[in-house]
Amino acid sequence: MAEASDAGRIWSLVAPPADRLVRRYGMEVDSAWAAHLRRSVLRLPGCTGALVSADGLALTTARCVRRHLNSQGDTAIVAARPADERAVPALHADRLVRTSDVTAAVRTARQDTAKAAAISAVQGRLQTEAESGRHVEVAADGEGAYTAYTYRRHEDVRVALLPDRRISAFGGTDAALTYPRSAFDVALLRIYTSEGQPLAPNHFFDPSGQGARPGDAVFSAGLPTAPHRAESAAQLATRRDLVLPARRDRLETRAQALRARLDTTEASPPQRSALRDAKRALKQTRARLEALRNEYVRARLAQRDERLRRALRRDPALQRRFGGVLDSLAAIQNTKRTLGAGYRAFGAAEGGPHGSSTYRRLLREERQESPTRTASSHASMTAADSLQSSSGPVETALLAARLEALRRHLRPDTAAVGRLLGGQSPAERAASVVEQLASASGDGTDAFPTDGPAADVAAVVGARARSFHEQWRGLTRAERRLTRRLADARRAARSAPVLTDGTAPRLTDGRVRGYPYNGTTAPPFTTVFGLYERNRAFGGETPWALPERWHKAGERMDRSTPLTLVASVDGAVSNNGAPLLNQSLELVGVAAGPNIQGVAGAYLFLPERMRTVGTDVRGLREALTAVYGADALVDELFGGRSPDRSP
Repeated sequence: MAEASDAGRIWSLVAPPADRLVRRYGMEVDSAWAAHLRRSVLRLPGCTGALVSADGLALTTARCVRRHLNSQGDTAIVAARPADERAVPALHADRLVRTSDVTAAVRTARQDTAKAAAISAVQGRLQTEAESGRHVEVAADGEGAYTAYTYRRHEDVRVALLPDRRISAFGGTDAALTYPRSAFDVALLRIYTSEGQPLAPNHFFDPSGQGARPGDAVFSAGLPTAPHRAESAAQLATRRDLVLPARRDRLETRAQALRARLDTTEASPPQRSALRDAKRALKQTRARLEALRNEYVRARLAQRDERLRRALRRDPALQRRFGGVLDSLAAIQNTKRTLGAGYRAFGAAEGGPHGSSTYRRLLREERQESPTRTASSHASMTAADSLQSSSGPVETALLAARLEALRRHLRPDTAAVGRLLGGQSPAERAASVVEQLASASGDGTDAFPTDGPAADVAAVVGARARSFHEQWRGLTRAERRLTRRLADARRAARSAPVLTDGTAPRLTDGRVRGYPYNGTTAPPFTTVFGLYERNRAFGGETPWALPERWHKAGERMDRSTPLTLVASVDGAVSNNGAPLLNQSLELVGVAAGPNIQGVAGAYLFLPERMRTVGTDVRGLREALTAVYGADALVDELFGGRSPDRSP
């Protein structure tokens, strides 16, 4: 059933929507239910995890762990006992230990300052009063309420199980963000205290013995990631026509250059990882662009704004507060469109993270006052910049694409174009600049040249780019303020607020349910059989190859076991390691990511077609038993017994 609003299903974990849960699922929730959910969820860097045993075992996805292991994450890690678990220094886990209502304190502080400043002031005071090792965050919880969330950070996190990359990313980029999908994207971690002992939590999720069935209610909790869901149709039209096409073009150039580089030389693990990241980001960007170009989606966005306008007109008080916000945002979009040529030429944020690191350096260096234009800003080069700069052909292709865009924008100014390119093509000029900067770095000076192609490009681009970015940033700052007001307006016009921002964990609900696609219906589950069938159908070729241990276990496995499932929970909450739970808060799966339709969940929620894809808990048990022989983990996770801690 479609929602009354496209804003989604993102609810407070402090005050869940009790009436809704009774109406939709015939269930009643109390404070103990909500507290158990809050205390069992973990916050990982950019991901969510879930405590699943009394000895600190936690479940998330392989992607959420592998990103912290560099090249070591390509092979499987199976710890037969806790002593064999591998430490991950870059990974930490935040556990929610306390919540408290601070609405009165925020309201008192707001008498003297703005809302954001009031929240910051209350948060700062609570942080100074907190115990050592506690971190306090204050978040809005709807209907004018504010909650202080107190976390304890655990720095000692170790890997108990991490599958081989070939099985957790089975099918590669072609299979990513799609469904039906056969992959085993899970990881088991163990959380340790500062004393080096396994965490002994009072709250954790027991796995369901039966798993989920089609149509069953499913709940999930995690961090909200719907950054553009409050935006107007006019704002999203600007993303569709200007921002996303520019990002797609950068990513296409980057992916093609990396692919060409890897075809002609032995690839390093960071370069392989960079290509995977670029291809995944490109697929996501194309899907979002396609969604915003879809007539049905465009109509839904327009209807959403019109519903808001009608709601404001019906309520004079709301009309006075928010009546002009949509028109003001539309005016900003009109101004942005007049700057469209400049955006395509100069880019946003100095070319973006997937653009040319050389271009970013040219802009940084041009801002330095001569003759101090040396290695000062070069020292701030990011790790991503360093990786790109280490591959000349890739960096040359990225810079050439930027120079071509600049040539098109500057073309009426023949003198500027002449100095920009120096009589060369964009590709030739890019190669000259990259070679010159590489030579400067190679001779040990790291000084930015005061003449030559790099200096000429910087001189042409710098002042023009700076002027454009100042205009663009000014518009963006005003737009952000108005977007926050628009989000407030959307919440005020609804009886149940949808909480799309902040870092506090949120609740979402839905059902295990397939969906229509490509003229057929996607099933609610895939099975182990489908994994082996896809391997066979693609001839076992990469990326459909199976790890050796999965080949050997093929005859032992029950191939009818559900491996993955899809649920209509809101992907803005239920992705990247979030637990999938039944009404009793038993674990039925772990969320890995959205289907391709769900990628547009950054903008709106369409429960008819958007789904969260997860690994089924029954597939987890089957793999632990038949593939990995991880009997101790099976006993701990499914049998309720503590692991053997003998040395």
